[in-house]
Amino acid sequence: MTFKNPKLVKITILFISMMTVMAGATIAPSLPEMKRTFIDLESADTLVKLVLTIPGLFIALTAPFSGWIIDRFGRIRLLVSMLLLYAVAGSSGLYLNTLPEIIIGRAFLGIGVGGIMTTAVALIGDYFEGEERRKFLGTQSAIMAFSGTVFISTGGFLADIHWRYPFLIYGLALLAVPLVLIYLKEPEKTPSNSVDGVPEVKIPSIAWTVYVLAFLGMAVFYMMPVQVPFLIQQISDVGNTATGLALAFAMFVAGTTSYNYPRFKRRLTHYQIYGISFFTIGVGYTVLSFADSYEMVFPGLMIAGAGAGFIMPNSNLCLVTLASPEMRGRILGLLTTFIFMGQFASPLMFQPVINMTSISEGFLYLSLVMMVLAVISLVRNKRLVSDH
Repeated sequence: MTFKNPKLVKITILFISMMTVMAGATIAPSLPEMKRTFIDLESADTLVKLVLTIPGLFIALTAPFSGWIIDRFGRIRLLVSMLLLYAVAGSSGLYLNTLPEIIIGRAFLGIGVGGIMTTAVALIGDYFEGEERRKFLGTQSAIMAFSGTVFISTGGFLADIHWRYPFLIYGLALLAVPLVLIYLKEPEKTPSNSVDGVPEVKIPSIAWTVYVLAFLGMAVFYMMPVQVPFLIQQISDVGNTATGLALAFAMFVAGTTSYNYPRFKRRLTHYQIYGISFFTIGVGYTVLSFADSYEMVFPGLMIAGAGAGFIMPNSNLCLVTLASPEMRGRILGLLTTFIFMGQFASPLMFQPVINMTSISEGFLYLSLVMMVLAVISLVRNKRLVSDH
């Protein structure tokens, strides 16, 4: 497609993509203080962590419907509606007074994120092709990670003032609405095989492999924002700002890896990149498991963050390339589902292990699992789709 101002089109897509990072990472530094506020509530430890991850469940549940809607009725109207919902639901933690109410507000936030993320990646597939698409997907993932450093750092600073203040940041979504209306336009529909005007859609079997790998990668990656704040609290006496800085550092490293993804993709297959990603995360988590001071957390976060930076662009590129325009929304909606189901499942999957052992040992055992997944991916190696 041609645009009068393609740079502002790209900036707008990158800006709305940043909203998906803010969904969880922004309030991560608030979790310990939030737990102390609601300490009298039964299961406060688990419920506070669900405040971070409950959006992931509702993103997972609703993203396929968003994909169906944008394929059937268009991208832009849903995107604007979801941005407005995001701003209202995201900021609800400022004024809701109970933990269950906050969790409900976060659930509606998840619905907004599901629509935003699915539409943003679909528009990249609609607007760009070939090398430009590959580069922009890497840039998108990088900007998402880099913005995570800003939002987590800002969230840590605001959390030191009061744990509610990081919820203010979600209001930035309101600034995206006029940009979307001015600079983005509805892609032209292409002819397709259909029955009664409804495209026939069959999810390719290869896509399910990507869905599973994306789920596992995101569940493991989300151990960092969910568990690292509590690990740091155990081994060091630092404030929320310092915790936010550590998490922001991991996001910055992940962003650097994502930005350089196109260079790796020219030489490696999708499976090889997944294998390298899982292996690197495993090494990073091994280092984290032996950290005994605040400073020693950083090497582990750096290594794990470097590996995690490959997961999103690798999954997105594979499926954007695989999907035809008329079914792109549904295929990417399911990817969004699996990614955020991984986020939601992360504390539920790993908290029992941590309860039986410790946070440090939990990272160690998980690192061994990642090594096994890395070997399986590398042995299985083949090119999932041709994107050249």
